[in-house]
Amino acid sequence: MEENQIYHGFKLKKSSYIKEIASNAYEFEHVKSGAKLLFVANNDDNKVFSITFRTTPTDDTGVAHIVEHSTLCGSRKFPTKEPFVELVKGSLNTFLNAMTFPDKTMYPVASRNDKDFRNLMDVYLDAVFYPNMRTTPEILMQEGWHYEIENADEPLKYSGVVYNEMKGALSSPDGLLERKILNNLYPDTTYQYESGGDPVAIPDLTQKMFIDFHSRYYHPSNSYIYLYGDMDMMDTLEFLDKEYLSAFDKIEVDSHVDLQKPFEKRKVLNDVYPIAPNESKEHKTFLSLNYSIATSLEKEKMIAFSILEHALLKSEAAPLRNALIKAGLGSDVISSFDNGVLQPMFSIIVNGSEADKADEFEKIVNDVLTDIVNKGIDKELLQASINVMEFKLREADFGQFPKGLIYNINLMNSWLYDGEPTMYLYYEDLLTTVKQWANEGKFEELIKTYLLDNAHSLMLILSPDETIIPESERALAQKLAKIKANMSDEQLQEVIEATKRLKKRQRSVDTPEALAKIPLLEISDINKNCDKLIIDEDEIAGTTALKHDVATNGIVYLRMFFDVSTIAYEDINYLFLLEELIGRTATKNYSYEALANAINLYTGGMRFSVATYDKEGDVNSYMPKMVFKAKVLVDKMPKLIELLQEIIFNGSFAAKERVKDLILQCRSDFEMSILRSGHQLVLDELMAYFTPKERYDNYGDLRFYSFIKNFLNDFDNEFDKMQVAFAKIIPMVFNKHNLITSITVDGENYAKVADCVASFIKSLPDEEYPAQTIPFNVDKKNEGFITSSQVQYVAKGANFMRLGYKYTGVMKVLETIMRYEYLWTHIRVLGGAYGAFVKFRRDGNMYFGSYRDPNLKETLNVYDNTGAFLRSFAVSDREMTKYIIGTISGMDMPLTPSLKGELAASSYIVGMTDEMRQKQRDEVLATTQEDIRNLADLVDACMEENAICVLGSSSKVNEAQDVFKTVKTLL
Repeated sequence: MEENQIYHGFKLKKSSYIKEIASNAYEFEHVKSGAKLLFVANNDDNKVFSITFRTTPTDDTGVAHIVEHSTLCGSRKFPTKEPFVELVKGSLNTFLNAMTFPDKTMYPVASRNDKDFRNLMDVYLDAVFYPNMRTTPEILMQEGWHYEIENADEPLKYSGVVYNEMKGALSSPDGLLERKILNNLYPDTTYQYESGGDPVAIPDLTQKMFIDFHSRYYHPSNSYIYLYGDMDMMDTLEFLDKEYLSAFDKIEVDSHVDLQKPFEKRKVLNDVYPIAPNESKEHKTFLSLNYSIATSLEKEKMIAFSILEHALLKSEAAPLRNALIKAGLGSDVISSFDNGVLQPMFSIIVNGSEADKADEFEKIVNDVLTDIVNKGIDKELLQASINVMEFKLREADFGQFPKGLIYNINLMNSWLYDGEPTMYLYYEDLLTTVKQWANEGKFEELIKTYLLDNAHSLMLILSPDETIIPESERALAQKLAKIKANMSDEQLQEVIEATKRLKKRQRSVDTPEALAKIPLLEISDINKNCDKLIIDEDEIAGTTALKHDVATNGIVYLRMFFDVSTIAYEDINYLFLLEELIGRTATKNYSYEALANAINLYTGGMRFSVATYDKEGDVNSYMPKMVFKAKVLVDKMPKLIELLQEIIFNGSFAAKERVKDLILQCRSDFEMSILRSGHQLVLDELMAYFTPKERYDNYGDLRFYSFIKNFLNDFDNEFDKMQVAFAKIIPMVFNKHNLITSITVDGENYAKVADCVASFIKSLPDEEYPAQTIPFNVDKKNEGFITSSQVQYVAKGANFMRLGYKYTGVMKVLETIMRYEYLWTHIRVLGGAYGAFVKFRRDGNMYFGSYRDPNLKETLNVYDNTGAFLRSFAVSDREMTKYIIGTISGMDMPLTPSLKGELAASSYIVGMTDEMRQKQRDEVLATTQEDIRNLADLVDACMEENAICVLGSSSKVNEAQDVFKTVKTLL
């Protein structure tokens, strides 16, 4: 192709080869509509499409977020209520979502199937350009907000998916902190507003404002279309032009993002966040210093500050972090460098502090940074942090997220602001530059310019306040009562009628004709065979080794599974404490800082964790392991083994101050995660009611939280107990008896790696210790946990194997049906929760769960009525095919080399064979409606067990006291 030539309406402006990702990049502009398009062509079969709009809010109503939800609620060609859900049910997608950022809205999809990929593009493009939200007021009511009232005697309420989502999001102190930093660092720009929506302001959004926002921003002239992977370029361009873009004429869209005028001096702001009534306020203040850093178009500075954040604040050797911790200002230091906005933000945050320590915090930050500028950054520390960045860039392992998606998100950091679209896809020259900067004192200059001498900064002090929730609930009730009192009878009746119309629409069923318009694959498009596990059993130094021959680009993924079934019941908490401390304290030959530098210099990371497995089909089995995970270049394997031996054989836990600091950080991490992942906490707690495997894991969850709180309350005494316990358990943990080693690397490098591993295994003791058991009885605790959350996380479940039922692949299809039909309709659509889900596991444990849910008892009632739904389950053959395809999609997610090795190793440990996996796939593909109906008795039996765990607000949990055996404030 030639530059400046037109192909199917697209003018090719520039083409280039990007060696770093082995891709050809083509930058186009659609001549008629003004749409910008970047095509990144390569041989990756996991194709990605996205269309992004620059959406700059002018208020806190969350209109950008609500429009994002609402465009996917039906369109011109696809008039079902929720094409998004219909797609999820029946697509082989590897990613399907939409995302609102402070200044952009992205609609990305990914699939490995060509036909499916085209279908996804078609539905998403029709959704953004021709959404039914423009003519159907109930869509704003459902996805944004509405008055909820069904008869005149009821109090007026607000509800809506985004309204409840944001009540949950802004209940989290770290979420609130992040929002307030952005709003106050750039107070004269679009960033002063909450793009997700402030629950206080969301009800100000009118239907006219809603439609106007879409009209203003959702035009091709304001779009950024991205295509990635192995596809027919000309055919794709022709489709985009013919089906969509040629219908539009180029216009001017004012969506620019202004630069904030720099502050003349640092701004200081004191603010508050909510905690639960009766929750302690002590040591719960956040102190933060926040700096505006250049612009995201200055790519060298962006990578430099990512490296600086690691060196100063994230590494165990980080001098600024360690100085703040040693000063006793708080329980933990956290940081962020956010370059996803035009003017990136660098934040230094102390958690678990007090407001009166703000001056000391500021002084320590300035003193440490001044000292670094004057004396220079430790060269080994800086090189270690550069190595971390380099390893991350070269590995390009994003877990189950498609590579193309992550590249898309990253490149918007330049493209959205009219910079070079492909700027962030190149990194070789950037790495060369920052390595030069490390030798030229440039990093010190950046610290001085942007941290020490930068007046465009913010000191934000965020303190806990237990009055916010009851006062806001009272104020909201008074506001709604006043609104209702001021309504005429006719106005009130209209609101009641509007609620009825909404409920009627939500309960209505799409016609077969409308459903048939959603494109669907055939069962014949699906591979009937599951992918085989990549595994060969070997022996290294007399122990079991698992070989996973996978192309890894010269990286070794090493996992060692140490059997810890020998650890006594009373020492299990110390095992989880060892997980937190090992590799993070001094050794005989390294300070903890020097050890951190060595790990970062020579490896891609290494860590220890406790994981528990159970034997396939045995509900009473549990196999606890201490798992060592590491990734390293093949030629650095000897150094990895040297460091591992140093940590295990020469590690010391004698430094009281370091141990206390790490335990404080651990407590802080747990507390921060509670409101971020409340659903996970209640599910982990619920599952521990039913099986010893989950009970064992629970020693690392809430039980461990109680243990470390008690440890800190009586630190000196507990520290001495720890020394005794560690001396006892470490030789039992790091022992070659029952050791399993998993090595993921290409075959030609396996022998070299195995030799290094053999030298380590030979150094391990081989003493046999007797296996221990933990006391276990099924114990339905039915706990209600109160936090500052303004929404609930509601879980209910049981173990169906204990009730006499067996696992079948049909259950995976049932999960799809439940999640995107019954639970979606009753908990998300009708109930206003952000999400709901169900899981039937091979160990017999099953659970229902809700996420950011305004309800509690109503949600439990939905779970309890599942059996009745299943008994009457009847859909067309086409719909049944859809559910099966959607289920297979979740089973066939592409795996990175690391994940391929991890899946094979865990399958080996639990006894999951290829034959078992194929049997499950066969059962999924053969699932009938009758099979689904036949699971009704199983679900009823599980619900009748009445095992419940909930985390939520004081008012909702206390209202439902009768469903709990215990209710307590969690923090």
